Amino acid sequence: MIVKFIELVLHNFKAVRDLSLDYTDVLKLTGKNGEGKTSIGEAPVWIMWGKDLFGADYTKGISSPRPTTYEYDKVFASILLSIDGSEYKFAREIDGSSNNFYVNDVGKTASEFKDSVSKHFEQDEFMALYYPGYFFNLHKDKQREQLVQAVPVPLNKMVFEEMSRLSPDQDRKDIKLNPQAEKLAEMFKKQSVDDIKAIHAGPKNKSGLNAKLKTDHISAQSKTKTLKEQLQRLPSVVIDIASKQTAVSVFDTQITEIEKVIATAGETNSVHTSLQNKATEAQRLVNLSKDKWLPLRDEVIEDTCKTCKQPVLAESLAAVTSDKDRRKTEYQANHKALVAARDEANQLLAEAKYIDVTEQFQNIRDLEQKRNPLLEEIRNQQERERLTADVEKAKTDEEKVLADLRESTFILDAVKAFKSKETEIQAESIQAMFTSLSVRLHKYVKSNDEWEPDFSVQMNGKDFVSLSFGEKITAGLELTEVLFKNSNLITPVFVDGVGEYTGEYKVFDQLITAQAVLGQALQINGKEVAA
Repeated sequence: MIVKFIELVLHNFKAVRDLSLDYTDVLKLTGKNGEGKTSIGEAPVWIMWGKDLFGADYTKGISSPRPTTYEYDKVFASILLSIDGSEYKFAREIDGSSNNFYVNDVGKTASEFKDSVSKHFEQDEFMALYYPGYFFNLHKDKQREQLVQAVPVPLNKMVFEEMSRLSPDQDRKDIKLNPQAEKLAEMFKKQSVDDIKAIHAGPKNKSGLNAKLKTDHISAQSKTKTLKEQLQRLPSVVIDIASKQTAVSVFDTQITEIEKVIATAGETNSVHTSLQNKATEAQRLVNLSKDKWLPLRDEVIEDTCKTCKQPVLAESLAAVTSDKDRRKTEYQANHKALVAARDEANQLLAEAKYIDVTEQFQNIRDLEQKRNPLLEEIRNQQERERLTADVEKAKTDEEKVLADLRESTFILDAVKAFKSKETEIQAESIQAMFTSLSVRLHKYVKSNDEWEPDFSVQMNGKDFVSLSFGEKITAGLELTEVLFKNSNLITPVFVDGVGEYTGEYKVFDQLITAQAVLGQALQINGKEVAA
């Protein structure tokens, strides 16, 4: 796309009151300071984007082309240009507090105007080509992006070969891929280098697979160590579990037989205990009955009244005597029944059996004392076998995690080597486009052992900010030349302050220069103009 400036019209634009100029292939602006040379060069940028030559906003207050040395009605600027032969006219106006926009003399809203401009070209690309100093005022990431897009990323095959090169003069057909290159070549069939890095390194090299495997390996080592310590605490004697289990089985059989006897004795002794309780209760009742006999037997029958001391009537005395005899007879019958019940209970108790199981319980305790050490030996042996198996599994798991960790680390190292070589190839390709400038695209960050995107331009070992004005023009023109060669866009070039520049102008179309001349009014291509 070729952009040519045709006509510029300015009205109250900074120091320029009224100006209409026709562009030529080479437009030379000369005159003393303050005549409007830079303003003329800046006007196309302000019209299209409302910016100054360095990309800063130039639409508000004193940061705008509003005149400060004379009264004015409005600020107006328009430019007629051609894009691949088709003409377009863009204009911007400040009228009081209003900003007005025009495309082909038709009023537009701000967004419509912006869309009309951006439809043809992007601001940073256009301005970097138009004004050599603009590029160096961009953020370094933007500078890097604009320059790197001019050089394609090297093919993976080329990077693999350069990674594997044994000497600078080795013929490419003789290069055999090293293990890192072979590994990545296989992985690249399914994943990109950035995807591989994201999987294994993660954000900020903290949460990727490699970091997880490092943590897993530490855990696996700790588990193996703990299991080994548990195994070492067990007795080291190895026993024949089968023979020990046979001996335990013999003791269990003997204990079971004794327990059967104890169980049978329990039933028998329960009957004996019940009969013993009945006999004791029967004897208690007999004893209570005996305690009642003497008071009844020795009960005295009084023949005189205790109150009046008169003799008791014979009939009454006979009745009292008869009642006592009756009660004695009843007592004797009841007591006899109680004695008979007691004797029967004692007879049943005497006939009942009682089995003493004290000896049987002692026998069980003796057998258990012989059996329990065998059980302990069996448990220890079983625990030893379990822990031995667990230790072997833990060691296998640890070795697997370590192998995975080494593989992941190898892949990350391969990715670093790949990115480093890719950067080196790309940097060499970009550097080859320059003659006096040196360009750095990456910087090494020791903290994470990686090359990270960066950008700096130097000339003769000096950063751009340290260059003289003339050197800055030289650097800017060389950079612009590179951008032109690698861009689909060709624009006019505006060089300000050319009085301090003594080199050649390598431009691809229109050239606009501005040079300060002491005491001279504004001239365009040697002709004085009223501005």
